Amino acid sequence: MATPDSQFQFLCNEWPELFEASAKAESLVYPDSRSSCFHARRGLELAVAWLYKHDTALKLPYQDHLSALVHEPTFRRAVGPAIFAKIKVVKDLGNLAVHSHKPVRQFDALTATKELFHVMFWLARTYARGLKPADGLSFNADLLPKTSPASPQTLEQLQ
Repeated sequence: MATPDSQFQFLCNEWPELFEASAKAESLVYPDSRSSCFHARRGLELAVAWLYKHDTALKLPYQDHLSALVHEPTFRRAVGPAIFAKIKVVKDLGNLAVHSHKPVRQFDALTATKELFHVMFWLARTYARGLKPADGLSFNADLLPKTSPASPQTLEQLQ
């Protein structure tokens, strides 16, 4: 479902798994907000796992769930307060999408995807071994697809 004109294209070469999850979140913002938030959180989880595997300065916490990983002091220092705040937004909106029975707003999916973009941009600018994304690259909500070939997934299907 990931399209070649995805705003996450800068991840494609070095992080195809991150690209796939992020582009899926991006493609579902309007047609399926719940799934979009779910895939944004998945992309975040994959990015955090990659960071712990490849950055030796990060110390694994006692527990390995996402909240423990992102709150670990070496991780928080490595990402800094601005990126940490974005990580929390993506994590929390993803949790809402999976655990809440309330409808997920398109605004929440847009927010999760936009914040995920900033996290992934930071990751690529900080850790890419190849071509890094351009300085002025920014998220553009106007480029998001309004429809999807797949029908929206229910909370039960996502779980």
